[in-house]
Amino acid sequence: MPAYKYVHEVMLGDCEPSGIVFLPRYFDMVHTVLENWLDEALDWPMSQVQGSDGLALPFVDIRAEFPAPSRLGDRLTWRLSVRDVGRSSMWLEFIGTTGAETRVSVTGTLVLTEALAVRTRRWPDVIVERAKDYLVPGDSSVEKVAE
Repeated sequence: MPAYKYVHEVMLGDCEPSGIVFLPRYFDMVHTVLENWLDEALDWPMSQVQGSDGLALPFVDIRAEFPAPSRLGDRLTWRLSVRDVGRSSMWLEFIGTTGAETRVSVTGTLVLTEALAVRTRRWPDVIVERAKDYLVPGDSSVEKVAE
């Protein structure tokens, strides 16, 4: 299945004084990729998720690896893939590359919750079906999504 793609131009605000991306900024980029995927690919914009639907999408687990630094002026191509879909959670993978070089790899478990009650909620069927377009074959050596 295809990955969702998003391109981010590394700007001065993303970098430490040395011109290398400040590591916490990658998590901001991941959130931007996530919001754009929800809006463009799943037709479920964050303004609806957190607005009229009264829901939230927190990560309950997130891990990152930084095999090579990104620098001011780099063009990071992000690829978002769905690794698994549970009743109320999705295990997502975000890979940021420049050319053929991987700069950052992030995996995380995203959970759909009711914002005010702070309890999990089942994914809408239409969202699960759209998300499956980005589902990659599983790897038996990798953790499964927690319910």
